[in-house]
Order: sequence, then structure tokens, then C-alpha cells
Amino acid sequence: MNNLSKIISLFILVVCSSFILVSCNDDDEFSTNANDKLTFEADTIRFDTVITTIGSSTKRFKVFNNNDKGIRMTSIRLASGGNSGFRVNVDGHSGNQLNDIEILRKDSIFIFAEITLNVQGEDKPVYISDDLLFTLENGVTQKIVLEAYGQDAIILHSPVINSDTEWDSKKPYIIYDSLIVSKDNTLSIAEGTTICFHQGAYLGVYGTIQCHGSQTDPITLRGDRTDRIFDYLPYDRMDAQWEGVLLYPDSKNNIFNFVDIHGGNYGIDCPVSSADDYKFFIQNSVIHNVSKNGLRAYYCLGQVLNSQISNAGENCVSLIGGYYQFVHTTIAQFYPWNADHGTALYFTNVLNDTIYPIEQAKFNNCLITGGTTDEIVGNRLETGDAAFNVSFENCLVNIKIEDDAPDDIKKMFTTSVNETGNTKDWAKNSDGSYSDDIIWGKKNFKLIDNEVFAYDFRLNEKSRARGIGNGNYVEYCPFDLNGVPRPSSQPDAGCYQFIAIE
Repeated sequence: MNNLSKIISLFILVVCSSFILVSCNDDDEFSTNANDKLTFEADTIRFDTVITTIGSSTKRFKVFNNNDKGIRMTSIRLASGGNSGFRVNVDGHSGNQLNDIEILRKDSIFIFAEITLNVQGEDKPVYISDDLLFTLENGVTQKIVLEAYGQDAIILHSPVINSDTEWDSKKPYIIYDSLIVSKDNTLSIAEGTTICFHQGAYLGVYGTIQCHGSQTDPITLRGDRTDRIFDYLPYDRMDAQWEGVLLYPDSKNNIFNFVDIHGGNYGIDCPVSSADDYKFFIQNSVIHNVSKNGLRAYYCLGQVLNSQISNAGENCVSLIGGYYQFVHTTIAQFYPWNADHGTALYFTNVLNDTIYPIEQAKFNNCLITGGTTDEIVGNRLETGDAAFNVSFENCLVNIKIEDDAPDDIKKMFTTSVNETGNTKDWAKNSDGSYSDDIIWGKKNFKLIDNEVFAYDFRLNEKSRARGIGNGNYVEYCPFDLNGVPRPSSQPDAGCYQFIAIE
């Protein structure tokens, strides 16, 4: 290589090195200007109610440096020194205080936060907070507030009720594995009690369970997750968070009054029983959002009054033979997670070649609907004398009845309103969509939002369920599920009486 080439190569090397040095210096230059501050994804990180002694879910958030120079933090620390129960991890480093943390210009870091609380010694939730302090090299201190509510609970592993027992509402119960009520024993649950079941846990009743909730203090049976799957979506709105309530064949005289059962694989399931004794009385209650059946009963004797059974991956109500009465009950099928779900109501007098006579299934002043134009499915044994005594009186129903259907099937619905009827006769707009004058399915209700899984099954103003009920059944349910008095004549069908609310 001649001298000129060497000089050129040396010049290029020096220039490139200068660019590299300048670039590194730019990235590595840290601000001492007090005006250069951090930006937080949120000023307050809120945890949902946390059960004491059980660790919370992990919250993740970002801290940004949007400035033209890097920012060095002399420390990131919890104001409590870790005594609050909160703990943090900063880009993979854990501790109550972390020193010399850097964020380059136009960059960010992740922070993870959790909390585990000791027993608080209180029945009600206790507010807990802490400050996560960021002390910058430029002398500025910034903070993020961490908040949670700590709830003491009675935590039980595979509890078995072997004597008549009453549970009060002072603290919620957390059930792992299962809760079993043994034969010939009764578990009575006081108003306002919450029982949370861990994944896979269920309530199995060989004896009797009596749930005595009230209008102001209902009983809640739900999953034990109190956190969120997304910011807008708590786990409590999801199904399949626990199993459900299983009433074994010998179980009888079970009472569910003002009970909210939701988020399970099933609601209340009753294997083959005897119709000699009442299997269940369900009154003023809600069974909602389950991945299988809401209420399934095999040849049982049961009564459902003034209740809501909604959103099931299989059927909201499945009746396989038996003796039942439903009065002022809303059965609504808007299950959001699987388009191939079941119907609002299914009933049959035969299953797997075994006859289960339907001695009686009476529906009085009920609202039975869903997202399709056929939400009632009946299956009758073609031959033989198996009873199939089903009737719908003063109900709003959603069913497609073929012109050639047997007369006794058509007769089931003669005193009820079929909100869908013959869809060929529905009025359509110029674009082919159905006219807004066609009120059926979700248009009956205040809110059906399958995007955020929020539901309000109170009646809409235009619902055809309004005023079609028979006043003779008001004595069964003089008040609706929200405590609204029903008129003595022409009440609304379903569990909610319409009231105008702005």
C-alpha cells in the first residue's frame, strides 16, 4: 500500500471513530437539568381486593424517559421500606431499594409490582398504600402510588360438613378442592356471605344446603380470582373459574334465596333423583355465565321463582323429566365465548334410550329468549306413553314452530307471545336488515355487550314482555328481583318489572 492509500485509510478510520464516539457520548450523556423528568404509564397502580396471606397477581407498567438525554436515578425505593407488603422488580432486579438505575434517552424500563399481605385482623377490607419513589441524579424525586385493599378470609381445604352448621358473613370463605355437605346434615348460609371457590373446586351436597340471602345482602358463590385478565375485564366476568353446585341424588329441600351463582363450569346440577321430595327451591336468584349448563335437573321436583338464568355454554336450563314450576323467571341465552352454544331452554322425556317422564313443566309469566330465533328446544319420545306435560302461560318466548308441528305442541304456547314467530314476515330495511320495529332477543334488555361481557337484563322500554303477565301469579312474586313492586294485573314477564330510568 502506498503512502497516499495509507493516509486515506487512516483518515477514514479517524472519521468513523469520531462518529462512533460522538454517538456513544450522545447516548451516554445524562441530564442534570431539574426540568428533565420521567414519564409514568400510570401515576397510580391499583390492585383489586387481595386476600391476605395469598399473593396478588403481578402488575406490569413502564417508566419512560422522553428527554434528549439519559436520566440516572440514584435510587428507586418503596417509601415503607417494604413493610407495606408491596414488592417491586425493576428490569429483572428485585429489592426494597435499587440504586444507580439508568434510562437512556428516548428509552424506557419495565417495573413489576406485587403484594402479599399479612392477616389484618379486620372483617372488612383494609386500605393499603405505598409510594414507589424515584430519586433522580438531578435532585428531583417523583413517585408512583401503589394501592390495594386487603381482605381477611377463612381459607378452607376440602372442608366436610358433618353436622348441622351455619356460616356467617363476617369474612369471605376461600374453598380449595371442594366443599362437601354430608348426608343428613345441613349447611345454612347467612345473608351477605361470599364463598369463593378455587379453580376445580365445587360445592357438593349429599344432605341439604339452605342459602338465606336478602335483597340488600345476597349470598355470592363465585371463583376466587379478584384480579383482571385485561384492564377492562376482571376475571369475575369470565366463566369456568370454578366448578359449580352439585346436588347429589339423596340431597333434598335445598333453598337458594337471593343467591348469585356465576363464573363456574356449571350453575346447579342435579343428577337423577326422585320427584317425591323437593330437590330445590330457587327464588330471587341469579345463575349467570357458566361454560356448561346453568340449571340441569334429571327427574327432580323443583321450583324457580323470580330468578335469572343466563349465558351458558350448553343450555341455560336443561330439564330431563321431572316436575317443575317456573314463575316470573328470565331465561336468556347470550353466551359470548362460543357460537356453537346451547339454547335458553331444553327439555326432554328421554335420554340415551332411558325414559324420564316430564310429569309437569309449567312456565308462568316467564321471558325465554336469546341471540337466535329459536331458543326453546323440546325432545319427545316418539312412541310409548312417557308423560310430556309442558306449558307456557303468559310468557314471552323465542321459538320457531313449524306449520306442520303437532297440535299439542302448538297448544303449549297459545297463551304466550312468540317474539320471533315467522321471521319471513319480519319487516326489512332497504339494505336487507331487519327493521328497528322488530324487537326480539337482546333488544328486550337494557344492556347486552358481548365485547366487554357486561349484561343488564332489566327490560327495555320496547320489550314485548311488558304487560303480558297473568296477575294471578303475582302473589308468588309480589316484588321483582330488584325489589320493584309488581302490579296486581298485567305484570311484565320475566324477573324484572320495567321502570323508566334516565
